[in-house]
Amino acid sequence: MDELIRLFRQCHRFEELLAAGYGDLSSDPERVVLYGKQIFIGAPGGGYLNLAVAQLGQWMSVSHAAEPFVHPEIAEEDQLRGVLVDMTGLYLSSRRALECKIVTVYLDDEFAGTGRVRGLAFSLDDGTSLVVDPANVDGISLGDERDLWRIADVGDVRAVEIPVG
Repeated sequence: MDELIRLFRQCHRFEELLAAGYGDLSSDPERVVLYGKQIFIGAPGGGYLNLAVAQLGQWMSVSHAAEPFVHPEIAEEDQLRGVLVDMTGLYLSSRRALECKIVTVYLDDEFAGTGRVRGLAFSLDDGTSLVVDPANVDGISLGDERDLWRIADVGDVRAVEIPVG
């Protein structure tokens, strides 16, 4: 848990939200599809939270990335071109960086051995929140406080609040 606390305190300025995606080179015109296994949240020069699916429909891992990168699974496919999809305007502010004040980490018994989390909720300085839920068949879903029930109502999940800003 100490590692997560340090990471959240290091990366608490949210200027960008980038999702892994791919261009389908077999379609004409090329279509960009979200790849729900990876999200980057952070600020250029300040580092990013790398939120990656650890087990589809269950958990995600949280780590630091100096810069966002294309998910390695996408790079392995010949008919796909890896891209990062900028979703900042949908979930954050496109006018200014938002400071994260509190991170709520949703844990279960798996956390102690693996460090995997069941979800995250970021309380932002503009009064909004960003909820990150990996328990989706399509990968990570994003939302706000109205979407917390999908994480918080699971029987074996407990919430830990971490003040960061």
